[in-house]
Formats: sequence, C-alpha cells, structure tokens
Amino acid sequence: MDVEYLKKNVSDALAEGLKEVVEKRPSDPIEFLAYWLIKYRQSQLDNQRELEEEEKLRQEILELEREEERKRKVQEEILRLEKAKEEARKKEEAELAATIQEARITNADLFDKKEEEKVEVTLSPIVVGDGDEEERDDDDQSRGSSRSVADSRDGEERPSTVDKESEIDPEA
Repeated sequence: MDVEYLKKNVSDALAEGLKEVVEKRPSDPIEFLAYWLIKYRQSQLDNQRELEEEEKLRQEILELEREEERKRKVQEEILRLEKAKEEARKKEEAELAATIQEARITNADLFDKKEEEKVEVTLSPIVVGDGDEEERDDDDQSRGSSRSVADSRDGEERPSTVDKESEIDPEA
C-alpha cells in the first residue's frame, strides 16, 4: 500500500529530479534535489492553473457560442414572425382591395341600372295640352296630379301649367 502511494505521487517527480542530479552533478546533490522538487511542484501548480484557465476559457467560449446561437434563433424567429405578419397584412390588403373592387363593380352596376331607368323615364312621351282633356284628367286624378282644372272665373276648362320637372325627373 505504501509502495503504491509512492509510485502514484512521488516516483515520477523523484525519478526526474535524480536524473537532473546525475546530469548536473552539483556539489550538494540533496540541496539541489530539494530546490529542484520545489521548482517542479511550482511548475506543476502553474501548469494545473493554466489548464484550469484554459478549460474555463473553453467553457466561456462554449457559453458565448451557445448564447450567440440562442440570439441567432431568436432573430430568426423574429424575422419569421415579421414575415408572417407582413404576409398576413398583404393578404388582408388584397382581400380589402378585392372587396372594394367588388363594391365598385356593384356600385357601377347599380349606377348603370339607375341610368337605364332614368333613360327609360326620360324617353317616355310627355303630352301637354293636345288631345282629349277628359282622358288626361282621369289619368291625372288617379295619379293625384292636377293637370287641368276648371277655371271658376270664366267657366272654361283650361290645362294648368304642367310641372315638367316632376315628369322628367323620376326622383322629384
């Protein structure tokens, strides 16, 4: 058990130190070996710190890369959402434009129909004072109009003034 401990923790350092003693052949080999072991241990600690710092830097770099990846994914998601929003807005605008176009077409059709009705009304013949007064009187009375009235002053029947605007314009 003690031999295993020494092999594991001391043998490499002691073997390297003894090798240095043999090569250098100092005047005081024990003092030389003692300083060499101290220097060896300090070198090991420095190497261990460097390794730990390197590992820490690797971890930080890894974390930064992960963070950059998360940011990139968030940016992609934002862009995707903005694109979807823009597509939805364009679709809504297209639907609205189609609705407006349909309304214009419908309005134009209604306008054309109204114009046709106006043409039909304006093309109907208007007879003023030339013909059978009795027939016109009967027609006028049925429509609630008074085209000819009896003049009470001289007892003659005369056609009254015709309201031409009301007969020509169907909206009046």
